Amino acid sequence: MTTPRGPLLVAVSGPDGAGKSSLVGRLAAMLAERGLTVVTLHCYGCFLCRRFPVPPRVKDAAEPGGDGWARRATDPQRGGSRLRRAHAFLDAGELAARIAVAGLRARAGARARGGEAVILTDRGPLDGLAKFDPPAGSGAAAVFRRIAGRYALTLLVETCSDTLRRRGWEEVAGPPAGWWARYRNWSRRLPRIVRLDGERSPSLVAGEALDRMLDAARERDRAHAVREDAPVPDRRLRHVVISVYDDAENPAYRGGGALVVGKVARRLAEDFRVTVVTAGRSGGTEERDGIRYVRLPVCRAGPRAGQLLFLTLLPFVARRVRHDLWLESFTPPFSTSFLPLATRAPVVGVDQGRSAEALWRRYHIPFFLVERLGLRCYRHIVVMNAADGSVVRRLSPRADVQVIANGVEQRTLDESGLGTGQFILFLGRIDTWVKGLDLLLDAYDRAAPPLDLLLAGSGTPAEERRLAALVAARGHGPRPRIHWVGYAEEERKHQLLRDSAFLVMPSRHETFGLVALEGMSYGKPVLHFDLPALRWMRDGGDVAVPPFDVAAFGRRMTELATDAALRRRLGRRAGLAAQRYTWDEMTGRYLALAHRLVDAPAAVRRPGRRGTPWLTTH
Repeated sequence: MTTPRGPLLVAVSGPDGAGKSSLVGRLAAMLAERGLTVVTLHCYGCFLCRRFPVPPRVKDAAEPGGDGWARRATDPQRGGSRLRRAHAFLDAGELAARIAVAGLRARAGARARGGEAVILTDRGPLDGLAKFDPPAGSGAAAVFRRIAGRYALTLLVETCSDTLRRRGWEEVAGPPAGWWARYRNWSRRLPRIVRLDGERSPSLVAGEALDRMLDAARERDRAHAVREDAPVPDRRLRHVVISVYDDAENPAYRGGGALVVGKVARRLAEDFRVTVVTAGRSGGTEERDGIRYVRLPVCRAGPRAGQLLFLTLLPFVARRVRHDLWLESFTPPFSTSFLPLATRAPVVGVDQGRSAEALWRRYHIPFFLVERLGLRCYRHIVVMNAADGSVVRRLSPRADVQVIANGVEQRTLDESGLGTGQFILFLGRIDTWVKGLDLLLDAYDRAAPPLDLLLAGSGTPAEERRLAALVAARGHGPRPRIHWVGYAEEERKHQLLRDSAFLVMPSRHETFGLVALEGMSYGKPVLHFDLPALRWMRDGGDVAVPPFDVAAFGRRMTELATDAALRRRLGRRAGLAAQRYTWDEMTGRYLALAHRLVDAPAAVRRPGRRGTPWLTTH
């Protein structure tokens, strides 16, 4: 017989202005929408602190903060040290009483709704110790430490002093640096303290906080199972499905999307059972590297019709494949397939190919209307860059939008190769309009830089014919200077990157630009139009020109081709910048996201044919 567990008690701590209350609200919504009973306590000190105003310029002797350190009416400068100790005991007693009452409410709610309960407070024992700063061996400190032992986790939201001032910190309360000294001092003396970087966006802070809470809940479940001699659930039984139209076997695409999905799938397979649903010329399944691949027979319809068929079939596949989590890589032209309407399991939209706006500019067909409607169905979306993150948050205000960039294989930067190179390189899928190949050829023809231009990549037969015609039309002179070498296999691709002087990316539309990151890892500058989606490269050895300014693109191409010292300087910066984008870190973020969505603190759920409900907030 197992003994019932009490609610999970979590405190969010930090000075006023650190964003404690807003973080508690976000966490409460995220937990409540996944079926947990959540009780929140907004503790602004004891009733004396709430009742009496703060007199200015009152402090204890030898207390940090100088004359600006503020005390309340019951503090020792006004009432003596005994009253201050009494105040600390009163504060701790009221906090303990409120936790006890919240525990009764949480247990009652958990019994009524089923599952487990969580108590969230925006003030914990750490805040009380920082406020009163009692001697470490005093009775007041012992009381606060005893209460801290009841907490499963204390999240300390760390921000700099300037941030607190920008958020309305009143200097009458004392300098922020003095408060932070107290928090850091006491955080080393209490158990289960987790520090959060409060300088990041609220959604990232909330995501990390939820991950830490789930880790604490899993640890408690594990310890409870050991005490009760019960089996610990096996997480490998959970099933994650990833859908992506792009595939390494598809000659019309073979882009970065397939590479990213392959990396993510292998990382998720460490903790989950993983299936990849992709497109193919014939249907079937295969097992590779411990991952099951399911191919839908849609490619025979052609690249455009195949995409539409793939989007159409996905909801039916989702209803037939048992899963606990689905990651959907968006597919043109509509990007979304309204997949969340076909399953009760959590669905994460991965924005690697949201191009409806670009297709509207190209074909004047309003695909974006369907895309915008579909985006509102998703509660979890991953984007590759901050600019797309802002757009998606505006189009889908209820979604939890996370920015997870792509990664690159890390390699030692070869200083001897910086600034060298034999040609200008374009590497990527052959799509003349989207990739801006017509603009590139116009710029190269006008500027006539001293290095040859090499084009490497493949695409649909129609796009390859279009490019061949453009190259032939510019083949003037006794020796051609523009060379299209077709698709480059992995080894050939790396050789081209090593031997190039710099890369050009004249795209009209991009979601990240994985090829640019690969070139940067070899210490190669990247010349591109200044698109918002490519601004992650800023100050990373890139050269940006105004969007679609062909003359400016040609001038900078010539400048880079003739100035080896400039290429060397930019290449060193590019190589160092690429070292921040490791596959281990980026795929680790997908793994953490999957655990956050699948591993609930409640008992293990049996995956149904359509999964189980899961929602989240901003």
